[in-house]
Order: sequence, then structure tokens, then C-alpha cells
Amino acid sequence: MWRVSFISLLLLLFQVSGSTQSPLDEATDRFLKHPLSSGATISMSVRDARNGDLVYQHQGDTWMIPASNQKLVTTAAAWSLLGPDHRIPTIIHWKGIILDSVFVGEMVLEGHGDPSLASGRFGPSASSAALVQRWVMQLRQLGIREIRGQVTCSPETFPGSPIGLTWEWSDLGSCYAQGIWPVNWEENCLQAELNRDSAGFYLSTDSLRLPWPVIASLEPGRAPSEPDFLTGPAGEPTRWIGGPEEIRLPLAIRVSVPDVPSWLQEQIPRLFDNQGMPWHIHQVAMAHQRLVWRDTIWSPPLKVLIREANSESNNLVAEALVRRMGEVLGGTSSVGQGLVQIRKWLGRHDLSPSPYLHDGSGLSRQNALTANFLTGLLAAIASDSLVIEGYPTTLAEGGKSGTLRRFLNDKRLAGKIRAKTGTLNRVRCLSGYLDTPGGRTLSFSILSNQFTGSTREFMALCQQWLLDLSNSAP
Repeated sequence: MWRVSFISLLLLLFQVSGSTQSPLDEATDRFLKHPLSSGATISMSVRDARNGDLVYQHQGDTWMIPASNQKLVTTAAAWSLLGPDHRIPTIIHWKGIILDSVFVGEMVLEGHGDPSLASGRFGPSASSAALVQRWVMQLRQLGIREIRGQVTCSPETFPGSPIGLTWEWSDLGSCYAQGIWPVNWEENCLQAELNRDSAGFYLSTDSLRLPWPVIASLEPGRAPSEPDFLTGPAGEPTRWIGGPEEIRLPLAIRVSVPDVPSWLQEQIPRLFDNQGMPWHIHQVAMAHQRLVWRDTIWSPPLKVLIREANSESNNLVAEALVRRMGEVLGGTSSVGQGLVQIRKWLGRHDLSPSPYLHDGSGLSRQNALTANFLTGLLAAIASDSLVIEGYPTTLAEGGKSGTLRRFLNDKRLAGKIRAKTGTLNRVRCLSGYLDTPGGRTLSFSILSNQFTGSTREFMALCQQWLLDLSNSAP
């Protein structure tokens, strides 16, 4: 009898001790049991960034849609393979003849996918107005006062589609899912106004009505509001609009350009006119064209582009990096070749490459990564196994910069978090580095699929979990 009671006591003690949770387990339970996490799949992983040792995981090997956490793979590979000082050129060829101070010929833009071309995001000197002013000054130094000719992009397109073939239809046409071309201009987006007349909806910019048909699919009985979506893929001029029957108009909206090479045939001459260099658009077929002038515009260093991709989650930059790796290392600027180079790079560093890589930006819901993989990648970057010095500073800082400027702003975490956000419909992710009070640097990843809350609500849960992680880490 005593023997049976003693064994029962041992079993009871074992059950009690076995049920004891660590502070981080308790923090994870609170995260998982929050009403907004109901029905969601959540994966978490933490590693010591110095040696890659796994410190904690919850479903860390579950395949998850990473959204823009995919950019961590793209940008780390680009930094390592191309180098932080690599630049992407765009070469401008003026081919034709000069007759009585008139240039007759064509402006050929030879592009390699620079995502920063004519974008004021990278400084005033990079804006479209500054570039055209530069070219006007160059031509005037050659004695040219007028242009008669055309603008040509060479090549017009990259191999394959300008957009990801597995991107969501409702994302297309937006200025975060614009197509990428050999020659990009003003991030392939423009500020437009949506309006309506007797013929239907139309888009315009300034006084120019855009030649893009707008087809409406509206729902009667709904309260007036802004449209649910304005969509349409690159390469196709038609846009589709959805929402209530009564849409509040006019509506200022940024839209992506369906066909950048065709758009530039009119846009660049218009900008030259604005700078006092008359440009008369003519189709020029000349048997004996000669090179009159050549100029090269270089992108900012790759480390600047990567900071834009990581901190601001710029999809165009991420897609450009994939194609650039394909061109430089594989001989063709296709997404497929770029992804081949990324997989090879991961394999060389014992980071098991995911079989589910479909793009560079994370817009595809067919991408899949694990939290353990992401913390392993981040730990490898921070340690000696992958020397990518300076890379962590390209990530947004909690409460201060990039996509985290309004999140993770608890004073106890000030200056301690740099991370990459990821957001798609019902997908919220956060992966990066946490500096603990004890002097350790941890790599962490929190991936959530089918999360029903907002980004702000997700970040609030992450902030509390990271505080608990910081307090529990030795």
C-alpha cells in the first residue's frame, strides 16, 4: 500500500513539474489565446545570433506565408553576392544627326532594372525633373536647341512577365505591385484622379486623360465610400474598379503604369518641353544613325537600395534585386534565374533553401518559409558564418524608422529592435534582432497566417511577447 502511494506521489510530482512553464511559454500562451489569434497558425523561433543556437521555438518548422519577410532572403543574398557597393546602370544613347541645332533621331534608354531611376525618394538629384535638366544641359552644350524624334527603351521588357505570375489579382494595378521593366521611371507609378462622366469612369493626371479604360463592377445598396479596389496587371491598359454603386468622387489615387516603355514615349518629351527644350515626337527611321552623345545614370549603392527594400518594404526594389542577380550571375535577368542564384547561395551556407520561392518581394502567397529558417538566416548574417557587415542596420528600428516608426515604441525596447515587417491579407509577420539587457543579441521570427486583426493589433501582441523575451533571456 505504501509502495503504491509512493509511486502515485512521484507521478503527481512529475506531472506538476512537467506542467511548469517558462515565462516565455506563458507569454506565447497569452499570444496564442488572444481572441485575434483564434483560428490563426502562429510560428515562433528565437536563436542566439552569435552562434545560431536555437533558444526557443513554437511550431518553428511549420511552412508559413512570409509576406515581406521574404525580402530578408532576397536582400541578404544580393548583399553577399553582388556586394554593398554594387550599382545598376542605365545608359542613354542619343542616336541621330544634328541639323541646324535640331537633333533628329532617337533617345535610347538601355536599362538594367534600376528601381531608383527618376525617383525623388532617393534624393532631389535623382528626380525625373533633375534627370531631364541634366540631359537638357548636355544637349545644349552640343549646340542642340530642339529635338525631333522618339524615345526607345532597350530592351523593352525583361524575360517573362513584368509582374509575379502568382500575385493576387486584387494587388495588381496598385503602387506596391507595379510591374518591373528594364527601364523603370518614377517607380512606375503616377498620381492620378479617378472621376466619372456620362461615358463612365476614367483616370486623369493634371489636364491629361489617361488612355486606360476603366471597367466597373459595383454593388448596389452599399453606403457611399471609396472603391474597394482599382486593379489591372502590367502590360494590360484596362483597369477594373470594384466597390459600392456610389463612389465618392473625385478621388486622388496613385496608380501603377501598365506599359512603361509606351508611357515614356510621351512622358519624357513632355518633361523636355517643360524644361524649355521643345520636343516634337516623330517616328525616325534613319539608315545611317550615329551616336551623338552617351550618358550613364548609376543607381545608388546596393546598400542604399537594400535599406529601402528592408526598412520601407519597397517591393519594386526587391524584384529588381532578384533580376539583377539573375543578369550578373546567371546571364539572364529573369526571376527564375535570380531565384536559382539565391538557392545556390543558401545551399553554400548550409541554409536549406525553401522549395517555395516565387518572387523577391513576398507578394506571392505561394512563397513559404519557416520561422526556424529565418532566425537561422538572421543569426548567420550576424555571426562569422555569413559576414554581411552592416546589413542589420538596413532593417527598420522599432518606434523610429521605416515600417516600424509607429510600432514597437515601448521605452523598454528603445534602440533594441531592428526587424522586417510582413503584411498581406490575413498575414502578419515580424522577424529581426533583439538586444537583451544582458548583452545578448537574439534573432527572432513571429509568423502569423490567418490572423484576423490589424497590423497595429498584431504589433501590440508582438511588443508584449518581445518584452517577455527580453526579460527572460539571460
